[in-house]
Amino acid sequence: MPPSRTLSRLKSVDFYKKIPSDLTEATLTGAWISLAAAALITTLLILELSSFLSVRTTTELVVDRSAQNELLKVTFNVSFPALSCEFATLDVSDALGTKRMNLTKTVRKAPVDLNMDRQGAAYEDTHKHDPKYDDEDMWWDHLDLTSPVSKENFTQMLNRYPIVVVNFYAPWCHWCQRLEPAWEAATKAVHDKYPESSDGRIRFAKVDCTAEADMCRDHFITAFPSIRVFRRAHDDIYIQGHHEHEAYMGDRTKEALEAFAHSLVPSAGQPHLRHGQLKAAPRTPGCNVAGFVLVKKVPGTLHFTARAEGHSFDHAWMNMTH
Repeated sequence: MPPSRTLSRLKSVDFYKKIPSDLTEATLTGAWISLAAAALITTLLILELSSFLSVRTTTELVVDRSAQNELLKVTFNVSFPALSCEFATLDVSDALGTKRMNLTKTVRKAPVDLNMDRQGAAYEDTHKHDPKYDDEDMWWDHLDLTSPVSKENFTQMLNRYPIVVVNFYAPWCHWCQRLEPAWEAATKAVHDKYPESSDGRIRFAKVDCTAEADMCRDHFITAFPSIRVFRRAHDDIYIQGHHEHEAYMGDRTKEALEAFAHSLVPSAGQPHLRHGQLKAAPRTPGCNVAGFVLVKKVPGTLHFTARAEGHSFDHAWMNMTH
């Protein structure tokens, strides 16, 4: 079959046959419609492009249709590399002005190291005892201020005495200044009652953390004042297989410190006995905080911070990234 006949038959199935130009006729109506269509298309293109390039901010208010007094459950699991579990707290506030401080009922803490790895079991947080201080104008006559312990003689002192109670402080700290006269008076009274020449079972000492910053960091001191108890050169005890450091959390009056020292003396040489006024101190720098809170369905925030009554914080020693 010749190629011309093949192409002729192929053209016969064309669905879009073209009318010859000599059979078409331009009209004025068609011209107006064409111009209007072109103008409309151009206008729509300009408007769409302008809308695409412009920036607009819209606010939409959605009314909550849930039952009255129905609360929203917010769960959290946050780890901080350098925030001690001893002082980590959770606060909640919302747009209605509601503020709840230091939530503990549904919060659990677990110690973590700098790599965010857990170093102990999680435990439920509890409200802490607010320590009492002597009056700010209280001072005792014939009181000589003891010298702070340096890094060079710290280990020597711990090895020399069965029990050493150490006050880690910072001179700029208001609460350390409140504690100073009571601590010095209690130190003199305890040392007079248990003289080194005839007894020497217990000694009081203090460490200036502005001068011995590395030593304080080694003992995970993040708040001032922090009072630690060292037995046989260690501030830790083993209770039922658990390794815990000892921190004094009682009142900070002269009478309370003296009574605490007297109650410690019978345990000299017995490092595995727990004392009633001692609490577990942090043995890692960080903390994992997990749990949940029930909040109103309004804008609000969760605040993770370090807080403790009777303590000051050096936030340069903390790392709140998470």
